[in-house]
Amino acid sequence: MTAYSHLTQAFFKSQLREPIGFFFVIVFSPMLLLILGGIFGNDPQPQFGGRGFVDNMLPGVTIMSILMVGIALVPQNQLMLRSTGALSRLRVTPLKASTYVAADLTVNFVLGFVGAILTLVVGLVVFRVSMPQHLMLLIASLVFGLVTMLAIGYTLAAVYPSVAAANGISNGLLIILIMSSGAFFPTEGLSAGVRTAMACSPVHHITELVRAAWSGTSLPMVSMLVLIGFTAVFGLLSTVLFRWDKTA
Repeated sequence: MTAYSHLTQAFFKSQLREPIGFFFVIVFSPMLLLILGGIFGNDPQPQFGGRGFVDNMLPGVTIMSILMVGIALVPQNQLMLRSTGALSRLRVTPLKASTYVAADLTVNFVLGFVGAILTLVVGLVVFRVSMPQHLMLLIASLVFGLVTMLAIGYTLAAVYPSVAAANGISNGLLIILIMSSGAFFPTEGLSAGVRTAMACSPVHHITELVRAAWSGTSLPMVSMLVLIGFTAVFGLLSTVLFRWDKTA
């Protein structure tokens, strides 16, 4: 087996030994959908334009695993490896930095993608939500959004000073990004200033792509360009700012 394969397997096993992170990335979104759907049902409602509660919520809940990976899981895991000296020990081995990054990206990408797909499956199977109009575009939108959030996550990991800081700041960022996504409440009644602020949120644009693919409308080019910009900028920042240890 290659070094990449060994390291990828090791990272997957380490995630399984951390049940809290695994729960929030894989289990939380499908479970939240089951709970909310069980409470409110999915009967057509006038406030949702004749759609059901789950029909309206599913696109937003689907991207929560992606958000969790980028904002919480990646920074916390990277800070843990750095603070324990694990990254420093890897640095002095023959292992290439690109191999480490590729393995870590693979694990986080798979976890975020699996969590999103499981949520989607729960909505389709349990609550009989209509199939997305453009399934492949929906999957592509999830992949695109996940790549963007991973770039942001690795940048946050590089600038956070400690695991405790990562935990505290991540919780605040999660609340802000969820509230600014526009996925969980109608935005039509909000002021122009609030809508402008929401347009600065990457999660808002991920939501726009997912909704467009779901409903069959044309993909919003503005959202695509914004996410490309976020990915390029934070991808570059994460590369430049990456640290193997506390002082690097």
